[in-house]
Amino acid sequence: MKTRHTAYRILVVCLLVLFAAVSLIPFLYLLVTSFVDDMSLVFRHGIALRVTPDLLSIENYRMLATDSDGLFFRWFGNSVVITVSFTILSIALSSMTGYGVGMYRFRGRRAIIVLILSTMMIPIETLMIPLYNEMRAFNLLNSVAGVILPFAVSAFTIYFFLQYTQSLSQDFMDAARLDGCGEFGIFVRIMIPLMKPAYASMLILQATTEWNDFLWPLIVMSKSESFTLTVGLQTYLSPYGNNYNLMFAGAVVSVVPVMILFFLCQKLFMEGMIAGGIKG
Repeated sequence: MKTRHTAYRILVVCLLVLFAAVSLIPFLYLLVTSFVDDMSLVFRHGIALRVTPDLLSIENYRMLATDSDGLFFRWFGNSVVITVSFTILSIALSSMTGYGVGMYRFRGRRAIIVLILSTMMIPIETLMIPLYNEMRAFNLLNSVAGVILPFAVSAFTIYFFLQYTQSLSQDFMDAARLDGCGEFGIFVRIMIPLMKPAYASMLILQATTEWNDFLWPLIVMSKSESFTLTVGLQTYLSPYGNNYNLMFAGAVVSVVPVMILFFLCQKLFMEGMIAGGIKG
């Protein structure tokens, strides 16, 4: 029986390693091609990568830093500002909404939950034209606010916090009230520390989603200096020529912030997802 259990664990580990290796192949391909000067070596045999170490150099990264008129760093900065602002605003508003609906009992609570969940069934693409007209009416095109505000509060984030707060005990709130703490003070001083895993989970998910967002910034931004990194990298491909060298190098650089964020919050991220999943 013990031998069978050990064999089963080895099989599971081997399958997980295989799946992880398969998922890393696209990134490894991107990483290697970002060091290749001659793109014909990459596309000569389809998508097969046939290069040798002597063909690799950092020339693409040097060109990205010096030959892009400083736009790459401008795009990178725009993405950082938009991602940080969006993540803070989204988590703050969504957590307060999810906490309020999840921890308090009031008339119409179920209707609010149904309304929140029903918005998840609306395809985002159907809202693009109305949202664009709204941003134009408020004169928010080519601005950070125009990218952030339409999607700052999402039903998924609210529902995640709602589910997580329901795993917390009401006794913490009752004890704080007996000590004279107000409702907002209970949320800030008591509940936020208890919700750290949920905040870490949503921090990674929201930041990654906004960092990689392409469609909405493409619609809202029309000036090259206002582009985010994802939109700016796409300008290296045009009907007049494709600069894959800069695009591949820029794509590798764009992955680094997301990887750093995930590794910093990995432990809390797993705790938050497991707790939310068990309660849900």
